[in-house]
Amino acid sequence: MTEDELRALVTQVVREVVGATDEKPVVREEPLRRGPHHRPLPAPRSAEALEQLKALTPSRIITGRTGTRYLTKSYLGLRADHAIALDAVESQIEDGWAEKQGWLPLRTRAKDHAEFLLHPDHGRRLDDASRQRCEKDAERGLDVQLIAGDGLSANALRLNGPALLTALRKHLTAAGFRVGKPLFVKFARIGVQDEIGVITQAKSTLIIVGERPGLGTGDSLSIYTAHGPKLGQDNAEKDCISNVRDLGFVPERAAARCAALMKDTFAAGGGGVKLTGGDPAFRPHVINH
Repeated sequence: MTEDELRALVTQVVREVVGATDEKPVVREEPLRRGPHHRPLPAPRSAEALEQLKALTPSRIITGRTGTRYLTKSYLGLRADHAIALDAVESQIEDGWAEKQGWLPLRTRAKDHAEFLLHPDHGRRLDDASRQRCEKDAERGLDVQLIAGDGLSANALRLNGPALLTALRKHLTAAGFRVGKPLFVKFARIGVQDEIGVITQAKSTLIIVGERPGLGTGDSLSIYTAHGPKLGQDNAEKDCISNVRDLGFVPERAAARCAALMKDTFAAGGGGVKLTGGDPAFRPHVINH
C-alpha cells in the first residue's frame, strides 16, 4: 500500500466516524478564555466620596480583583513598591555628603554595609576613629544633641534629612533649647545616640534615622529622643515620631511636634514612661502620622 492509498483510507475512516459535513465551523462572538474573569467593582453610591477616600491614603484600597487574585495593575504596583523597599535598604550615603550639609561625619563599628545589616550591634557604637573625633570636635553640654543616621534607608535621609534637621533646629531654638552642630553617623542604628550623648555630655539626644521601609515607603524617617543619655538606655525611656515624609508627617509639622515633646520631656525629667504618669498603655507622645 502506497502512502497516498494509506492517507485516503485514513480520511475515509475519519469521515465515517465523525461524520462528514459541509457546514462552516461555528465562530464564537467572544474568544475562549482561560482562568477567572475580571470582576469589576459595582458602581459606588458616591463616586466623589470614593475618590476622596483614595486621596487620603497611599494604600491600595478599592482596587477590584480577578477571581481571588490581584489585578495585573495592582500586582505590578506591588512588585514596584517592593523594589523601592529593597533599594532603600541597599542605599548608602556617599562620602562627602554630610560635610556638604554642615554636619560632622562619624561612623559606627560596622566595616561595611553588609556587616551593618547582618550585625545590628555594630551599628550602635562608634568606631575608635569616630569616637576620638567626637570627643575632639563635637560640642559639649548641649540641651539637645542633634544626630542624623542613615539607618535602614539612606535614601530617606538624603531626601528628607536636611529639611527635617533645619526645621528641628529652628523649632528647638525657638523653644529655648541650646542645639549645636549636627552629627552624621554612617551605618547607624538608633542606639548610637546613647554613646554620643555620653561623650558629648548632652542633656538629651535626638537622632533621625531612615526607617525600615515598607512597600513603597523608602523615603520615611523617624525621630528618636532620649533624655539623660547613658549607654544601653532602655527604649522605655525614649520617644519616637515616625513616618516623617511628604506623604506622612511632613518635616515642618514633625519638628514643631518634637519641640513640644522635648519641652514636656525636660519638664518631666525624662521621656518615655515618665511622660505617661506610670501608665505604659498611655503613650501620647508616640506619634505615627
